[in-house]
Amino acid sequence: MPAASERPLAHSVSEQYFSRDLESARRGRVLLLILLTLAGAWLRLFQLGAQSLWLDEGFTVTLARMTWPNFVHLWWCCEASFQGTFFLLIRGWLHLGQSEAWIRLPAAVFGIASIPLIYLVARKLVGVIPALASAAMLAFSPTHVYYSREARSYTMTILLVLVSSWFFTRAVDQKRERDWALWTLFSALAVYSHYFAALVLVAQACSLFFHKKPTPWGRLIVHGLAILAITAPGITYVLRVPPQAMTFPWMPKPTPKQLLHLALFLGGSGEKLVLAAILWIAGAIAIRRERNGESTPGSYWRGMLVISWATVPIVLTGLASLLHPVFVQRFMIFCLPATVMLAGRGMIALPKRRLGFWLVIALCVASVPTIFIRYRKPREDWRGATNVILSSAQSGDAVVIYPFYAVPGFDYYRQLNPHAPALHLFTQPYYGLGDNDQTLLQALSSDSRGFRHVWVMVRREGPARDNLKDDSPAVAAKLQSVFGTPAVWQFKDITILEFGR
Repeated sequence: MPAASERPLAHSVSEQYFSRDLESARRGRVLLLILLTLAGAWLRLFQLGAQSLWLDEGFTVTLARMTWPNFVHLWWCCEASFQGTFFLLIRGWLHLGQSEAWIRLPAAVFGIASIPLIYLVARKLVGVIPALASAAMLAFSPTHVYYSREARSYTMTILLVLVSSWFFTRAVDQKRERDWALWTLFSALAVYSHYFAALVLVAQACSLFFHKKPTPWGRLIVHGLAILAITAPGITYVLRVPPQAMTFPWMPKPTPKQLLHLALFLGGSGEKLVLAAILWIAGAIAIRRERNGESTPGSYWRGMLVISWATVPIVLTGLASLLHPVFVQRFMIFCLPATVMLAGRGMIALPKRRLGFWLVIALCVASVPTIFIRYRKPREDWRGATNVILSSAQSGDAVVIYPFYAVPGFDYYRQLNPHAPALHLFTQPYYGLGDNDQTLLQALSSDSRGFRHVWVMVRREGPARDNLKDDSPAVAAKLQSVFGTPAVWQFKDITILEFGR
């Protein structure tokens, strides 16, 4: 009798210790996730307003300040359509503040929130330990940190794509209508945040080819059509405008060089790409091996969802770029969560001497210097360039800006300065501001002494220029004849020419 009674007691004690170990491990994971989120938050918020806004961020502010009729017009027929949800958010956000840091804060918050969220999604797709690795790699990803510090929609869309993938996985696994409805909602929001997010939805659908029967094709089609109907007012933009309105000379084609740049964009520069590539390959091989011997039900399909997410948007963008080049790295940033999860899966596929673990640690540590170098790397210095004009110009001076779409950078800093002189802005009235440069030519021709100074801002990437002959030879010739040789200031990607007596 004593021996028989001792067995249940020993079994009960072992269960107690096992449950304590599980609870201790769970608390350890939660603590580590909190620490990773705090570290990622610091990296994204540190000196958030230190650098000047650049062209695209200025465009964000200009759209947010527009009247509703102008905003709707630019959303319907121009590139503002691509990130409509984010622009709507910023319209309200600017009522609470105007500084660079405040304008960038929503993107930073979305980026920070994505760190614990990718853990939840990765835990469902690739497992608990890979999920922690995924959260760590996203927290220290130079690309994700960089776009978390930019007033654009990229981190907002990444967050929405993660939520979409969460509900997609639940819908396929649990077959509940509520999850399909929530997948529809967040997928539509993701598409309205950036149209290229639609490619992630295509990847989700493609993953079902690797799902064991019964496959929920019927519900996918019904809710996919619902997403299409909801987003149709926006995505029909590609049908409403000519192709040249959607592509620009700086958009590349998918050459081998551009593919390498994309890999560097997703994995990191230099040695970081080598580390990431090893983890990606190990993860892909491990998922492939799940096909014939799944460790848990549905693990092969979940792994293939990650692979589809990481590759299908890139392939589709590359194919589209053969006709109209749109192979822009940041348009494919929505593959980043999948590449991070694939690397996390690769970590546990390299258990010998904990090689995978040390590769993830090395990748995170090597990313920190890159992040800090980018903190100091200047972008377009509209703040410095505009302040030179505002501190030296007199009321009534003329300002002309090339190209015309670069006006938002100047306009943002002019409105921030309460002591800015009243200046006459000459540029194409694309943003509802000022006259065009031909009006300046007419004014100078009718009265060459009508302006004491004419300030010309030329925005160009690459080597600074000291003239504007490429933009407007007629304006350049007229200014030279009236005022003579200009004084020149050089800023990052911006040249200022001061014509005056």
